[in-house]
Amino acid sequence: MENGSTEVSIDSFLNNSDTVELFAKIDYKLKDGVHIQQQGKQTALYNYIVENEESLKLYYKQLFKVELSSGGEFPDKYYYLDFNDPNSRGNIVSDHRHYLKNEHIIIGFIIYEIINIQKEVDLHSISELKKKIRIDYEDIKPGLYRLIAKSQNKSPGKLNDEAIDREVKSALTEFKKIGWVKINDDEFELLPAFDRLIKFYENEILNIDEILKELK
Repeated sequence: MENGSTEVSIDSFLNNSDTVELFAKIDYKLKDGVHIQQQGKQTALYNYIVENEESLKLYYKQLFKVELSSGGEFPDKYYYLDFNDPNSRGNIVSDHRHYLKNEHIIIGFIIYEIINIQKEVDLHSISELKKKIRIDYEDIKPGLYRLIAKSQNKSPGKLNDEAIDREVKSALTEFKKIGWVKINDDEFELLPAFDRLIKFYENEILNIDEILKELK
């Protein structure tokens, strides 16, 4: 039931009193690949989606051919538009979609391994994260150099630890844009939607040792 009605339609969300204030913000963020969750300034946006979920699902499905999907469980639930349906890429132009570079995906895997597998849950310093990757992942640097060099059209031989540091910060910045992490100066925090990386690359995560080995 929504706004007293027993039937939810594609435009039921328009009757919500917060639509004028919030819908445009939500629409832009979702189409740009942002994940919306109960965090900070996103809380009002998240609550609006919860209240109008079924109507918004119809709206995005019928008008844009994409699914308004969710992941996680309350209080860690998050919403996003699924552009990866093999049967439909949707009617939202690619300029409004967020694509992660391969080196950022690998760095995401490494962050996942450090925090979720090695259980270093107290690691919140970006400087310490850079240092740990430089030292503990010394053997995969050649592979990271190759990925970075390919995306920047450079020679891997001209890259060094500074390139790794820049790419770690760049990856975190990109993750922040789509709602996967929170950054405050030198501190970072994984948000519930970081789980999206794990879900989307589930098979790769299960074989993370093999993937990292290929970078050596």
